[in-house]
Amino acid sequence: MSCVMIRNIKFCLLIVLALFSCSYLFADMPVLDTDSFKVEEKQDLYNGKVIIRNIGKAKYISLNPINSMAEQIISSMKDLAPSYLAEIIQIRPMDGNLDLLEQFREILERVDDYTGIPYYSVQNGTWNNLYDSAEIHSFISDRQTTQMNVTFTMNPFGNVNTDIVLNMNSAALTLHYTMTNTGKVRWNNRLTCVQPQNMKTVITVFPSPDNQKLILYALGGVKAPSFFFIRNRVDTAFINRIKSFCSYVFEKL
Repeated sequence: MSCVMIRNIKFCLLIVLALFSCSYLFADMPVLDTDSFKVEEKQDLYNGKVIIRNIGKAKYISLNPINSMAEQIISSMKDLAPSYLAEIIQIRPMDGNLDLLEQFREILERVDDYTGIPYYSVQNGTWNNLYDSAEIHSFISDRQTTQMNVTFTMNPFGNVNTDIVLNMNSAALTLHYTMTNTGKVRWNNRLTCVQPQNMKTVITVFPSPDNQKLILYALGGVKAPSFFFIRNRVDTAFINRIKSFCSYVFEKL
């Protein structure tokens, strides 16, 4: 048997083992419907990496409604019926991550730091800040709930007024974060792309059913009309911004 054939057999065996491991993981933890996942996405998820999927429509959400946290994030996006939708997922072991929720809360509450999130503009071929500025109008917080109203400057969309609500239950190891636009989003101050309440990012953290893992799951969706002459630009701009924000939060931990 040639060396090439042996290497090919070894490679195939590794793929089979990885798939088996993923299947075992999700059989024990029926949190995600991974039938539509690529092999590489399953492997990355099993290895604790952040995966990002541009799923387009709410019907392709992979999260199953296994608890109230999952039901809440799914229903919020189905009610929105977004034109553009992405999901970001990571699974972490419970061991060594019990302080993760408090870290998450600190990162999400520091909205001034959102302006430092790197964002790659495909249209211009340059790296920029995700937001140029963040003006906080109100900040109310207690041990479990934080509510903020913030105006972000987001070129080429200008100023976008936003409501942010964060709920955390330390005892249950759950966190739920929602960021929703409360003002119109306009393209170059000429064309209204998004009406109020139609651009939403939702992040949730909750323990797996066996309490051995923490599920970090985010959805970012935009309900916007399809203007054929800027559709690709708007699609790329919105989805890449959502990916940039959620990736930053997950990888900051």
